[in-house]
Amino acid sequence: MYLPLLIQGLIELEKLLKSVETKSTNTKKSYITQYNKLYNLLGKPISKTSEKLVIEIVLQQPNRNAQQALLNIAILVRRAADLSTKQLELTRDKNKAKLQQDVKENNIGLKEELPSYQELLDYLDYLYDNELWAYYVINYLLINFQTRNSDLIFDIVKLKRDTQDDSKNYLWVASKKITFVRNVYKTAKTYHQKSDIITDPRFTLAIKKIIEKDITIIPNPELVGHYVKNATYNKLGENLYFKIQVAHFKNDMNKIKEMSNNRGTSVDTITESYNIENL
Repeated sequence: MYLPLLIQGLIELEKLLKSVETKSTNTKKSYITQYNKLYNLLGKPISKTSEKLVIEIVLQQPNRNAQQALLNIAILVRRAADLSTKQLELTRDKNKAKLQQDVKENNIGLKEELPSYQELLDYLDYLYDNELWAYYVINYLLINFQTRNSDLIFDIVKLKRDTQDDSKNYLWVASKKITFVRNVYKTAKTYHQKSDIITDPRFTLAIKKIIEKDITIIPNPELVGHYVKNATYNKLGENLYFKIQVAHFKNDMNKIKEMSNNRGTSVDTITESYNIENL
């Protein structure tokens, strides 16, 4: 009995992956992980399980984000099999509302604990004054372009022709400016390539020092989150940096829109997920 179910599961997974073949490699890997997790929880193929039972099993998971990921994979599998997903979608929508409330409550709790935006700027000055060039560059880009971790994996080049590989990010260093080219970031499929001009003389000097001293900003791209967190004030990391900025500029909608564009995140998402105060 086990072997046929296993074969059915492999066929089901293959069908799922075919239905999402335009997604990125990382997204597909995530789907495979979530599929295997749900398959193991159910003990049989998802498409051979009723929506009611899938929901019952999924809601037993303690983490709401994990529940959402499993509900999502169940929906994708059933859609690929031309099966109804109405109950699953309804549960996912209800869960999303609860998740948003959880985020809001967590953000409110952060309000009294996080440093001010000015403290981040003071820390940036400290890094520059003490010639901590790699940390300075990381913090400068987090503060001025609201980057995520993956944005900070880039090649530093001196010629425009060396920026043509769209599977990489770049800092293109010219005589009077630096162009920050982002091809690889979380929402690149939606927002496409981002290119920003930086003329700040302090940033320019920091990059020149990094080139001169042959400093590697992110030694291991697979551990980029670790390096970025260590570089930030009080090891806050990029996500909390962004929340601090959202709180600081909460009454400046033009700045919020600029940050939305910089990060590749909709204003609605910023309001729902990153705001530690009421916008």
